[in-house]
Amino acid sequence: MPLISPVGRKSWRSRLALALVYGVLIVGGITMVYPFLLMASTGTKGPTDQYDQRIVPAYWSDESELFRKYVDDKYAGKIEQAGWFYGEANAIQLMSTDRPENPPNVEPLTDDQAKRFEEFLLGLPLDQWEVGFQPGSGRLSSRLLKRYQQYVLSLYGSVEKINEVYLEQNAVLQTVQPPREVFRSKQWSPRVDQKWKDWLKFKQSLPAEYRIPITVRSQWQEFLRAKYRNRLDQVPEEVRAGAKEFAQIEPLPNHPLYQAFLEKSLPDRYKNDNPDRRWFELTGEASLPLARYDAWHVRNHAGDLKKEYTTRNYATILDYIALHGRAVWNTIVFCFLAVATQLIVNPLAAWALSRYTMPATGKILLFLLATMAFPAEVTMIPSFLLLKDLGLLNTFAALVLPTAASGYSIYLLKGFFDSLPRDLFENASLEGAGEGTLLFRITLPLTKPVMAVIALTAFMGAYGAFIYAFLVAQDERMWTLMVWIYQLQSRAPMSVMMAALTLAALPTLVVFLFAQRVILRGIILPGEK
Repeated sequence: MPLISPVGRKSWRSRLALALVYGVLIVGGITMVYPFLLMASTGTKGPTDQYDQRIVPAYWSDESELFRKYVDDKYAGKIEQAGWFYGEANAIQLMSTDRPENPPNVEPLTDDQAKRFEEFLLGLPLDQWEVGFQPGSGRLSSRLLKRYQQYVLSLYGSVEKINEVYLEQNAVLQTVQPPREVFRSKQWSPRVDQKWKDWLKFKQSLPAEYRIPITVRSQWQEFLRAKYRNRLDQVPEEVRAGAKEFAQIEPLPNHPLYQAFLEKSLPDRYKNDNPDRRWFELTGEASLPLARYDAWHVRNHAGDLKKEYTTRNYATILDYIALHGRAVWNTIVFCFLAVATQLIVNPLAAWALSRYTMPATGKILLFLLATMAFPAEVTMIPSFLLLKDLGLLNTFAALVLPTAASGYSIYLLKGFFDSLPRDLFENASLEGAGEGTLLFRITLPLTKPVMAVIALTAFMGAYGAFIYAFLVAQDERMWTLMVWIYQLQSRAPMSVMMAALTLAALPTLVVFLFAQRVILRGIILPGEK
């Protein structure tokens, strides 16, 4: 029966009260949904915008923000590399986590200019350009890494064969890393093995946007930055020539300092042939238009870039969850066993207390309710020591058995069993029904809503278990999903962690949406009884 009759609802006071109630409920719903939306949105971001607290990522509608993400992605967050081509101040502004109100405006190349520059990049020798889109520090994956891993897999077919050829010990494909290139170093030389040969073939196949020329100009600026410890005011005036940042300092062929750079720092491979000379002979321009080319690429591939940046973190997490260890399988088995044991143990205990009157029934119920007064953390160490003595650590039994019986569930079920009419059981007994029939064919079907609540509680407890699951199952092969996510946060950036937490929250949301009617009946029916 409704609290307010249909006639009473017509008054303005009733309508105002209902409006206030619904308003409060809507505000409460928003406060619950907003954190989840913010978490899901952060999972679509990266190092340049993961702290901006915006529900809708800025790069979806702001081309300059998309350009910032592209630059950060291409140069793996290394400001100094972008500074060699963009100018140091512009690079710092582009890649800062504090979004500038007026980011540097880079005029894109025309289509003809971009095509000519792409042909120039594709014609450079392999030792005159670096590969862009590297993983970078603190990043789990990158566009280059995924492309390289798929290329190696296509060559050898399996991780085991890759390990055999490369003499490595990769557990999964995601740990296969490309060889290190340090062409800028005068002393470095590659280790020419099968992995290096495969890398050169892969590198040659990369499109123009992956290629970052190694210019003499950028190495000159890097030399000055290292020599004067990043202090521009310490650079001689005749070398600085009024430059306001290292990226603006031009080579001085006749200066002794530049001659020292050529003799001591510049690798021999760049003294007679380098991207600077090739570009100057082709166009007569002293500097390469890499910044303008990147702006052109972003403008012409904005849709693909937005899609990639939106899904990258989620794809990375799904890839890692599926292939790293047994976290998903362990979680499924753990949740199934937890639900099954609670749906078996608790109804049997509640049935015994409800069906058979004992002098100690009240004391038993009091004892069961007393277990709810102690936090789970209090019993963790005793449980750990007991399981250790029994030799059950790092097993599913250690995860399931301590929570197989629940004082609250037994108390709830007993109250529901007591509320059922006694005539129902008496009539069934007269018809020849035994205790098994009374419980499994008559009582439990009437208890489905309450059993659904208990099942959901058991599922959520098992699925969200972290501290206890890590305590009694420290073997990596027994990690559950929550333990795996906790371990991931030590090496993953915040945006990747938010993607992981969003995906981890989806199963509980889906379970509730599909079972909400049964769950609500389980909440309402005991009160009506």
